Amino acid sequence: MADTSRSPQREPQAGGEAPDHCPAGRAMELVAHKWTIHILFALHEAGGPARFRELQRRVAPITQKELTKRLRDLERSGLVARRVYAEVPPRVEYRLTELGSTLIPALTGLHEWAERYGAIVEEHWRRGAGRPTG
Repeated sequence: MADTSRSPQREPQAGGEAPDHCPAGRAMELVAHKWTIHILFALHEAGGPARFRELQRRVAPITQKELTKRLRDLERSGLVARRVYAEVPPRVEYRLTELGSTLIPALTGLHEWAERYGAIVEEHWRRGAGRPTG
């Protein structure tokens, strides 16, 4: 099974040019993981800091291990901040950073597009499923 916790290796495209030149492609790589958009929206909807278990409930059925991995990646990217309180038991809260909040309008637009055109795309997939490729 592939390790999805690291950034994917970039291979040169035709002509030897790496895909790093496309900022939109880099942005899509950042949020492309199955759970990332769900986590970002859950943190946005929380309206402030959220504890781990609250996030896990909001993003169900994500596993504890997967949520931990995704939060670490989002923290490393500067989209999510983690704060640990010196209490017993320890309390940990997560929140969107200012940078993470700037993604919300773009993700909302993508969500609205999917609601509006998702059924049409699905219909095209269904019609194209019986066609030979080639």
